[in-house]
Amino acid sequence: MSKPKLNKDEIKNLFNRLYNESLFTPQQRGYEFEKIIEAQLKNEKLEPRASYKLKGEQVDGSFFWKGQTFLLEAKWVKPKIPASTIYAFKGKLDGKFHTTSGIYIAVNGYSNDVEDALKFGKSLNIILFDSSDVKLIFNGEVTFLDVLKFKLREAGDTGSVNIPYSLKTKAERISKESKLDFLTAQLFQQKITKRKITEDLLVFVEGKSDIQIIDNLLKPIELDFLLSYKIISLEGINNIRQIPSLLNLYATYHQNKAVIVILDDGQATLQIKGIIENVTEQIENSSIPINTKFFFIDEKLKDKLSHEILENVIFSKNYNKPQLYLELERFLNQISYEYYDPEINIPKESLKSILNRAEWDYENNQIIFPDDYTDRDFIVENLEDLIEFLNEEVINVVQGEMPLEILKENDYLDYDSEVRDHLLTYYKDKLEKLNWNTDEL
Repeated sequence: MSKPKLNKDEIKNLFNRLYNESLFTPQQRGYEFEKIIEAQLKNEKLEPRASYKLKGEQVDGSFFWKGQTFLLEAKWVKPKIPASTIYAFKGKLDGKFHTTSGIYIAVNGYSNDVEDALKFGKSLNIILFDSSDVKLIFNGEVTFLDVLKFKLREAGDTGSVNIPYSLKTKAERISKESKLDFLTAQLFQQKITKRKITEDLLVFVEGKSDIQIIDNLLKPIELDFLLSYKIISLEGINNIRQIPSLLNLYATYHQNKAVIVILDDGQATLQIKGIIENVTEQIENSSIPINTKFFFIDEKLKDKLSHEILENVIFSKNYNKPQLYLELERFLNQISYEYYDPEINIPKESLKSILNRAEWDYENNQIIFPDDYTDRDFIVENLEDLIEFLNEEVINVVQGEMPLEILKENDYLDYDSEVRDHLLTYYKDKLEKLNWNTDEL
């Protein structure tokens, strides 16, 4: 006689009753949990089989989906499951048909070394479900199959076998909520606001209290090309293992140029460095590889940055730039040169080129622009004429170099405000030396 089927509400109620330690012995709780799992799999038509013994081995159950058999192991115990227990389960899979994989379900999660230990063998045929997955499934918020498909996809894309389904929601939340800032002198504010905002850099820090500190570190860095960045809290050092999958999920919303991870130097242990090595390898071998760099920050620098932006410190007298700042500056410049925005960079570079040709005649209060084509000089004798001349020259360059699809989006070209910003930032002293009134800028 078959067991009565449990509906969604009955599964939810029984699951939450299992948390009441006064109602069940550990053995009873384990047995009832197996019943809930079997009922859930039946409801999803996954052809489950109840627990059975085979050649002295206890198997908590199995199910069949898309030509593949999955063996189940489920534990409701207080301690976190260690790597040795997972290896024992892996042993049950050895010798099985090649389409057999394992699913381990641990209500209270796993020890930190589990996923790293599994990767040493490189033959990954086990998917891990943790406490957050279990709660979502048996409280009816998501199906078992949805979680399984998610985990199989992440394992295939990134090699991670213990990625919680909740990471999918986290990636979406980050894309919508986290603050976006820019790394550069931002001379072209008007153009920046018109262009489509991209997220070039993701910067991961250990905790929320580190966000402002690292923002103070990044703010003074000036690059030749515009880069945007978003700072995200990992909410704990152990979550660096989730970075490959988080990036893979985040790619649904934004394609990033690079990733920076900044950790406390107190975390630079052999164990953490080993995890970083594994994470870096995963990212390099993932379906969407991305340039990733890990940095460590010392406590003294963090203390300074908690009070003031770094530019107030590093440019003060007798203060050497911190090594971390120099390393970040070098890495970010490397990334920035790989990124080129024609709407920003063509006008900017043309202005630099035009003004580099200028001859400043302070005696006669004028600027001379040689013309190589006509061999006739163009002479400017006041600020407004200079702005008009530069604007027209930039427009000519843009019309010749800007991609046609971008030109079609603009009804007219005008770089008056960009010219004024550039002159005010880089040529104010020279203009005043000509006795021109820079207040007009």
